[in-house]
Amino acid sequence: MMNILYLFFGVLTGIFTCLFPGIHPNNIAVLSIFLLPYFGENFVPFLIGLVISHYFINFIPAAFLGVPDDETSVSVLPLHKLTLKGYGYEGVILSGLGAFLGVAISLVFVLIVLLMKIDINTLYLFIKPAIPFILILFVIYQIITAKHIWEIAIIFLSGIFGIVVLYLNYSELSTLTAIFTGMFGVPILLNSLNSKFPKQNITFPKFELIYIYTSLFATVTGFFRIFLPAVSGAQLNFLLSKIIKESNLRSFLVSQGAIILSNEVLSLLALIFIGKGRSGVAETIRLLNLKFSLNDMIFYIIVSSAISFILLSYISKFLLKILPKINFRLLSIFLIIFCTLLVLVVSKYPIYNFIVYLTAIFIGILANKSNSNLSNMMNVLVFPTILLFLR
Repeated sequence: MMNILYLFFGVLTGIFTCLFPGIHPNNIAVLSIFLLPYFGENFVPFLIGLVISHYFINFIPAAFLGVPDDETSVSVLPLHKLTLKGYGYEGVILSGLGAFLGVAISLVFVLIVLLMKIDINTLYLFIKPAIPFILILFVIYQIITAKHIWEIAIIFLSGIFGIVVLYLNYSELSTLTAIFTGMFGVPILLNSLNSKFPKQNITFPKFELIYIYTSLFATVTGFFRIFLPAVSGAQLNFLLSKIIKESNLRSFLVSQGAIILSNEVLSLLALIFIGKGRSGVAETIRLLNLKFSLNDMIFYIIVSSAISFILLSYISKFLLKILPKINFRLLSIFLIIFCTLLVLVVSKYPIYNFIVYLTAIFIGILANKSNSNLSNMMNVLVFPTILLFLR
């Protein structure tokens, strides 16, 4: 019974971390050394509830405010587009549906892998040499399919920026916050300065069979997170976005929801597969040597996912009733100031972080003004990852 209470407390904490831009589950994980004495053996359900609810509810700021984190940066523009058309609730629910399907399929996938006794480490050693060349092919594909010269410029500007900031220099979690808030968040907020929050149609989307197929494909893609320590969930989201096109907007959102949550679930279950975490929260569980079983972890994941999906529906409905009454210009200005202060305050090197932030904003504005595919800015992660695997 106590486990459920701590799990629910984790879910509530996850709602807090996602509704405030720049606050991440890893920030809470960093405080583990101070929190552990108060939680004891209940720290595992708390952390799982925290990370699952964070990524479910995180679709709300991405859709309604256009403020992403690293995981939702690819889906932020499609979600925000639906909000501007008056279908923000539908976009959030579709993303949440994909997330829930991603969780369910991930757990089935894990059970199959365990029953078949597949050696993940052997699979990783087999695939690892091909990773940089797969990423290079994706970059070439982007260049070939670019609509105009500015898209190619964005690809290389983002990639070179990523090499300089993430490969050649010191980086921390706050550096990623500066990059993704600057590239994807601030430009959208600047565009919103002279707009009003549009009237919303709160309608539940129709379920289509294709959503299961896209979720299944996304979850298989998310499986690679287990044995690719240098490839983040954001990079896998980006690669998936090149396969499932934004032109089929609703399927795209379902696929992005599925890969985001399957990434997190499989990152946690990597502790059982290979004894290593693939996320900040998973690594915290490992480093603190916390006790858990496969059955416990699956139970916590299922319960926190169900609660989070239900809360996603209610919270988004509640906010959509409030947001039209708020001065959207003032809200956008407040969020820009808040994000800027956050970039300065949370970093050990605020001046360096601020320069990174301003550079990211410049690239983001350039991509928006040139009508480029914003997902091409994710090369900020792809280029340094290629170099990391080649060295």
